[in-house]
Amino acid sequence: MFRCPKCNEKLEKVNRSFVCKNHHSYDLAKSGYVNLSLKQKKQKGDNKLMVDARTQFLEKNYYDFMRQFVKNKIIENQVNVLVDAGCGQGYYTKEFAQYVNQSYAFDLSKEAVNYASKQDKKTQYFVASLFDMPFFQESIDCLTTIFTPIALEEMHRVLRKNGLLIVVGPGENHLVDLKAQMYEKVRLNDSPIELLEGFEMVSRDKIAKVENVKDVWALLEMTPYRYNSPRAGLEKVQSLEELDVTFEFYVTVWRKI
Repeated sequence: MFRCPKCNEKLEKVNRSFVCKNHHSYDLAKSGYVNLSLKQKKQKGDNKLMVDARTQFLEKNYYDFMRQFVKNKIIENQVNVLVDAGCGQGYYTKEFAQYVNQSYAFDLSKEAVNYASKQDKKTQYFVASLFDMPFFQESIDCLTTIFTPIALEEMHRVLRKNGLLIVVGPGENHLVDLKAQMYEKVRLNDSPIELLEGFEMVSRDKIAKVENVKDVWALLEMTPYRYNSPRAGLEKVQSLEELDVTFEFYVTVWRKI
């Protein structure tokens, strides 16, 4: 399934390495992931601080209702080969992997992938870019992409005909309560795109839940608002002991045509 990022030849697993016929070799890390990115100096993904903050929040399972919803879509469609694109630290991947025959996942952050591969031994994790996936054309049954950019051309290339692309993004009111703590005027999120070239929409669901969050700062740390909000707003969130927060997601299933 894997292609060499240097010459595009097939990669075979030999002992603790992936090797192509041109003798390009990529060693497995101690935790089990493999680095197939050639651009690590320029693109590094999330650092350890960001990964730790996201892990601390996600493992309290505030987003589990969305994770289960996506898992059920995977089961309903009898997915065989799954790739979780932009997997982060594997919170979603580990759950999905139990219901497919082959599970793969990648992210640009070595810190995130290292954590994920320690927690989930069924999935082969690797470091790579959304825009340069180390897979051959039409080799994947289903791609999941949760809060990541849509690399449309690459996603269309690697999916088999009639393959599924499951996209999860924020609803209009996602985290509206958190934003209200930081901004005088709250801007709602944009609605998701209605068309993807080369795909037909199978289903679109909006799911939501309000949860009481104790560690509000950990939630903020895993969002972009942490880095582009006024200091007064950040200090207000840091002082909060708890907050009722709206979690709202669109889950859209697309089929390659």
